[in-house]
Parts: sequence; C-alpha cells; structure tokens
Amino acid sequence: MKKIYILFFPVLLLLVSCEVEFSPNAEWKEVPVVYCVLDQDDDTTWARVEKCYLGDGDIYSYSSISDSFNYPEGYLQVALLAYKNGQIVDSMPFTDSVVDRENGDFVATDQPVFFCRTRNRLDVENTYVLSVRRASDGSLLTTSQPVPLIAKTRDQVISKPTNTQTFGFYDHNSGSPTAFCRIEWPALQNARLYQPVIRFYYVVDGDTTYIDLKCSTVKGTANRVSYSTNYSRDMFLADVKKQLQDDPRQKYFAKKVDIYLMACSEELNAYMNSVSATSDIDQSHEVYTNMTDGLGIVAARRTHLYKRVPADTSVAPNQGLYYLLKNLGINMQ
Repeated sequence: MKKIYILFFPVLLLLVSCEVEFSPNAEWKEVPVVYCVLDQDDDTTWARVEKCYLGDGDIYSYSSISDSFNYPEGYLQVALLAYKNGQIVDSMPFTDSVVDRENGDFVATDQPVFFCRTRNRLDVENTYVLSVRRASDGSLLTTSQPVPLIAKTRDQVISKPTNTQTFGFYDHNSGSPTAFCRIEWPALQNARLYQPVIRFYYVVDGDTTYIDLKCSTVKGTANRVSYSTNYSRDMFLADVKKQLQDDPRQKYFAKKVDIYLMACSEELNAYMNSVSATSDIDQSHEVYTNMTDGLGIVAARRTHLYKRVPADTSVAPNQGLYYLLKNLGINMQ
C-alpha cells in the first residue's frame, strides 16, 4: 500500500507531518502544499510551495531526496491577487529564490521559495488570494481562500503603559511595588490571537543590543474593544536571566524597552491549534488548511506594531527595575 507524505516548511512553526486520507488507486492528482504569511509592514512577502508525494516504505528514505517534495525550477507561477468588491485590483507575481536550511532529519539542501516586494502594496481595504499555476500551460493548481489583513483600528497601539509611565513593577498611582506590569491595547480588526513582546535593551562592549521576552497569548473574541495581559515580575526576571546568564560580559542597563504587539488572523490561529494536537501519541488528526485543491495555509499577521517607553531606573530595594536586574546575577550594571 502506498503512503502519502507531506513535509511541512518550518517558516511558521515547528511543524509535524499529518495523515491525509485518500485512495491509492484513484487517478493521480498533483497536490501542492503552500505556506504564506501576509504582513503589510514587511518589505517582502515570502511563499513556500512544495508537493505531496507517493511512495512505498520509510518516509526518511524519501525525505532525503529533494525532488520528492520540491517542484523543479521554473515549474510554477505564484501570484498574490488583491480583491476589492469582488474585483481584482492588483496582481503581484512572485520570483523564484532559495534559502538555506539547517541540518536535520530531513533533506537539508537549499530550499526553493518564492518572494514578492510588497511594501506599500498591501491595503487593508482589500482581501488577498494566493494562486499557484503550472507555468507550462497556465493551469491553476491551487488557490487560497480570500484572506483579510489585520488592520490597526486606532493610532495608539499600546494604551498602557501610557506615554508618561515607565516600564516597571510598581503601581504608578501609589508608587508601591506590584507583582506584575499590566499591558493594555485596543482590538485590531481581523486579529484572532495576540501576544505582547517586551524588547529589553542593554549595552555590551559599547553596542546596544536586545532580547525579546514573550508575554502570554490572548485570544480575541467578537465585540471586544480592548484587551490586556499581566506580565509578572518573577516571570520577567526569570526570562531575562535565562537569556543572559550564559553571557559573562559586563552589561549596562539601557533604560528603555519597546512593547511590541504581535497579532495573527483566524486562519493562522486555526492552523496553529490544529498542528499543536500532534503532541498526543495518536497523531491521526485533521490539520487546518484554507487552500482549494491543495494543502497548507495563507494567513495574515502583524509583528511591527510597537510603543517605546522608558524603563524604570529606580534603585529602591526590591522595587526598582535597576535594583532587581543588578541583583539578578547576570553582570548587569
């Protein structure tokens, strides 16, 4: 009995294979597998297109052969189509390219991808469809369902801390220490999942660098106008120490942080939920796709929305951020 194999491109997540039911005796059909994420703040949009394949025996023997899941160069035509009121208002063709891939269990040769310069071309008033055609005859192999972009609904992305407040772990009204920093933001149109990220800056060897500290994710719901999350002091200190404790160099407090707001659409949220189910021993389950006559995901996200705030520079014992960092054992001054 033949088996169908799909190798998932790790540009979105640490993905795993899935089982797809089909008849091995049915007429052969070309089935592309597509991954593409749209972010209007990016200069370039990337797409990965591979294929399902049939074979007898062990998956590892096939995964070591690049042609098993990579299309030949020049075989495909990939384009992003913008729709408004049911009409195509823009067509953005993609160009072939390759990216390096780290060594692993599967084939580690250069991976063919497609890219398009989309800076200032993605409009929140439109919806977008990714189409994949066979170059030789122009026949349509697969197309995504229409995907809306994530729109910013207000000028102020992060509503708390405010512009007059600092990032730290104390109450701005009373000045008393608190166990968490509260982050609030308005709802973004078409966003289904949010994750604030604290970009913590520090100076080492005269250069300013940073680490990103991820807060808990927050699910979006209908009719909500705002959201919030609490980033605990203990979690913040543990995250900083985990990332910096192996660097023995002298570090200096840069006195600033950026609060980024990551957000993704319902399509990407559904896809991540479906692949996360593979943690069970029984990995037979349905993986979400929004491709017609194909598999994979085309979705929207935002990763560049941020607000810069000053960091608390107080040296008050057990309260000031500078004091807490200095006594964390990471050589911070």
